[in-house]
Amino acid sequence: MKAKDMVELNNKKRELLTEENEAAYGDMLVYLRLADVPEQQVEELLLEILDHLLEAQKEGKNAYDVFGNDLQNYCDELVSALPRQTMLEKFSLAGFMVSLLLAIQFGIDTIGALGFSFAKKQNHLSGVPFSIPGTLLSIIMITGGIFVILYLLKRDSFNQTMNWKQRITFGLAFSIPFCSSVFFNIYFKKQSYLSYNLPIWQGALLTLFFYVSYKFLYKTSKF
Repeated sequence: MKAKDMVELNNKKRELLTEENEAAYGDMLVYLRLADVPEQQVEELLLEILDHLLEAQKEGKNAYDVFGNDLQNYCDELVSALPRQTMLEKFSLAGFMVSLLLAIQFGIDTIGALGFSFAKKQNHLSGVPFSIPGTLLSIIMITGGIFVILYLLKRDSFNQTMNWKQRITFGLAFSIPFCSSVFFNIYFKKQSYLSYNLPIWQGALLTLFFYVSYKFLYKTSKF
């Protein structure tokens, strides 16, 4: 069975869990899916855990009766026995994020350039603004922010309630990379010596290229 099929089966079986067991299993699911383990092995493990929990539930037991009071430690023990992601999978994980971000950026800039040309009724199409420093810094900030968010999600997987410090941390992890990315893009594109305009067709071609790269790397990363 493929990982995608196991995810669908997992979602259906989870509906049979009680509210208490669903909350506990949901924490384990998030923690394990964010572990440095290939997707196929993780989904097989999650289905095994779920089947075991459903059987115990019929006897009136909950997740803590089955797996112990320290669910995080239990998950760590399971992960330690599984293979780690390969370097290719780790590279592909970062690569598909970067490719998606670049596809979105070039797509928005290309559509914006087309819209500007038609709105101004120009005889020639406007160029697609592009700045290497601005793009690099934006990609670094957003990619770094994504990894920080994933780390925070894994770290706080078993916290039933978030305190105000955790909420602020999550808010900053979302807002700082995004706001910084917007700032870098706008600032460097206004510096004529650090930016230049691409022809519309090149902008469209780059959008397509990075989108195809994203789809390929996404499958390779098994995220």
